[in-house]
Amino acid sequence: MQTMTWKHKWKSINSKFETCKVECITAYRSDDKCKDSIEAVIADIWNLRDWLINDPSVGIPRNDIYDFVNHGEAFHIRACGDLEVKHKHLRIDDPKHENTELIWEGNHNHPSGYPVVFSVIRRYKDNPENIDKWEDAFELVMRAIGEWQVFLTTKNLL
Repeated sequence: MQTMTWKHKWKSINSKFETCKVECITAYRSDDKCKDSIEAVIADIWNLRDWLINDPSVGIPRNDIYDFVNHGEAFHIRACGDLEVKHKHLRIDDPKHENTELIWEGNHNHPSGYPVVFSVIRRYKDNPENIDKWEDAFELVMRAIGEWQVFLTTKNLL
């Protein structure tokens, strides 16, 4: 049996993203299928951080990974993290995670011609008027994968 590495997780992220694209855009079947595929890829996007930290083949100091995810150009990855932590635990009372929600909108008549079924909203606990909003959760996923791709390329892993 082959040992799993971060590269397997990265491949899984890209595979789940393709499934997400099918379920939410190109061959939309139902709100549930779209939501399930978004949640699956969001979880892997967030969990890639742990795979990179724990895989000895990576060769990047864990502080570099933490700095990127917590303070760097990982805005969309952090939103995925907030969603995943909330999904896993239902309720969160942790100042590290803002109030982020995957919201069903059911906008099947979006001007793009595609159903925009879920949006994502993050409200900041210390400033509730400050809101991050992604009209389409699929867009959030795409941008988070792009952030990982830039990081991995910069670190010569891709």
